[in-house]
Amino acid sequence: MLNVATVCTGIGAPEKALRNLGISYKLIFFSEIDNPTIKSYCAIHKESESKNIGDLKNFYNYKFNEQIDLLVGGTPCQDFSVAGQGAGGDQDSGTRSSLMWDYLSMVELLKPKVVVWENVSAVINNKHYHNYKKFYFKLMSLGYRIDAHVHNAKYFNVPQNRERMFLIAQRKDCYVPFEHPMGYDSGIRLKHIMDDLPLRNRLPRFKPIIDIKNSKHRIIKCGVSIDNSYKNGNMLISADGISDCLTTKEGNWILCNNGIRKLTAKERFLVMGFDVQDYEACKNARVSTGAMIAQTGNSIVVTVLMAIFGQLYKVDWKRKVYKDRYKTQNELLAELPIFKRTISENQ
Repeated sequence: MLNVATVCTGIGAPEKALRNLGISYKLIFFSEIDNPTIKSYCAIHKESESKNIGDLKNFYNYKFNEQIDLLVGGTPCQDFSVAGQGAGGDQDSGTRSSLMWDYLSMVELLKPKVVVWENVSAVINNKHYHNYKKFYFKLMSLGYRIDAHVHNAKYFNVPQNRERMFLIAQRKDCYVPFEHPMGYDSGIRLKHIMDDLPLRNRLPRFKPIIDIKNSKHRIIKCGVSIDNSYKNGNMLISADGISDCLTTKEGNWILCNNGIRKLTAKERFLVMGFDVQDYEACKNARVSTGAMIAQTGNSIVVTVLMAIFGQLYKVDWKRKVYKDRYKTQNELLAELPIFKRTISENQ
């Protein structure tokens, strides 16, 4: 059984991933400051609020007697994100993203066997790379061997284009060979997770996009709002494609079978790799719809963590992630254009 701790915990994607993989764990503590999110977390995972240390900086006030096997933290990304103000995460700067250094101090104190750090891929762009490099080499100096990679959730059986940096640090005295997982497009699209629901009465006016061939990342753009100039909510995308990256806001409009609407909180849970039961647990705990929308936008995608933990702890994760969309290596090879043509010619 793994002793697990999570910080900037959100609604608990790491705990959900471990449970989906059948990996037994004991939660030593979690760290979350938002009250509705704490309520959601405890409802989903049936944990007590007494295990919450609150603000990440509070860990100095606690004494942990048990060895931490796995520490996972998705520290705030807003100041690294392209969508944010670009304030960065310099040490002692006081920005939200500078909490990465408190996370590092926690690693130095607790010396967990495995550390997982998640953040936006923009953390390695030119403006912020100095912080990433400093963080990386500090972990190395603490005795960790590091594997880092940018993963996109759309390759792990959720219909969402969401790139995130995942840094896996293993203590050198207990290192096991590790390769970052390789996913694939399972064919899942928004239409596969969306319910048939009544549409909103008031809709923005859209200017249609005629040439959809240039749509990127399997996001099929159908129109642009002429009533809304904000980034989130001004685009109309098709349910035949996937979603752009979920944020803490409602996001873009979606053209589905019976008209135009936005993703519901329940559907957002599914797009993040959670289950309907997780949504129902939060709903029963009387967490507001607006809070759940924000919580899903702040979360890590469960299926990506399942793939990483599966590689790390040698669990067959692919069937658990892709379920009825699982494909063998030969089936994936057969889908490549060069093999498709060969197969067609031989039939």
